[in-house]
Amino acid sequence: MIILRKAVVMDGVQINRTIMRVAHEIVERNRGVEGLILVGIRERGVPLAERIALAILEFEKVEIPVGVLDITLYRDDLQMISHHPVVGKTEIKNDIHDRVVILVDDVLFTGRTVRAALDELIDFGRPKAIQLAVLIDRGHREFPIRADFVGKNVPTSNHETVEVLLVETDGEDQVVLSDIIDDKEKDRAEAEASGAAGAARTGQSRRKAAGKEAARKKIPGKKVAKKKVTKNKGGAKGKRKKTEKAKAARKTTRKGGRTPGKKK
Repeated sequence: MIILRKAVVMDGVQINRTIMRVAHEIVERNRGVEGLILVGIRERGVPLAERIALAILEFEKVEIPVGVLDITLYRDDLQMISHHPVVGKTEIKNDIHDRVVILVDDVLFTGRTVRAALDELIDFGRPKAIQLAVLIDRGHREFPIRADFVGKNVPTSNHETVEVLLVETDGEDQVVLSDIIDDKEKDRAEAEASGAAGAARTGQSRRKAAGKEAARKKIPGKKVAKKKVTKNKGGAKGKRKKTEKAKAARKTTRKGGRTPGKKK
């Protein structure tokens, strides 16, 4: 599989501005910060949850607890990923019973990651409500899951991927939209392009050969025929008159008469 970088969707400034906006939306929707707890999904959901908590602390002067959730063992495709999956640590130190849990992730795609996170959260207690905050929503849902707080909607195709890079995990802040090209698809595309070029060359060669053959088989003499027609402008009638005059002249000569037109 080949990944080709396509475009930068968000830079560091835009990411920080978006996080601040989402923090304000969370406080506004819940009419304050009482009873809130932020839980980030590993891996990049965790630093995003911590940044949202810092933003709320900045304008509300209240510290919101932040938990960490690793959903590896709750994935429905666990056996497809690896026979020996790497399981991270889940840390939710605060009781979530009867509290509003803000689940935080970087990208919302099919909804399977969020479904697994919901299953794991329920094992920790019975929250009052669970709300979902994501930095990027790229669509293509496979489960009936909708984010309550979205940083940016990025429409994508199935051959594209959205990668969130954060300073805490990747050394930089960026959201990158990339194309994914499978090796087989690449080979097929190259073969089709090569075949089209070859067909074009073959077509040109055939047209050239047909032109040469037509030129070789071209029937000459059309202009000559026209010239013959032009020379015989008198036609058959003129020929008959000349013949009659010649016959008359010969008869007069044989009888000893005077040839018309000759003077003695």
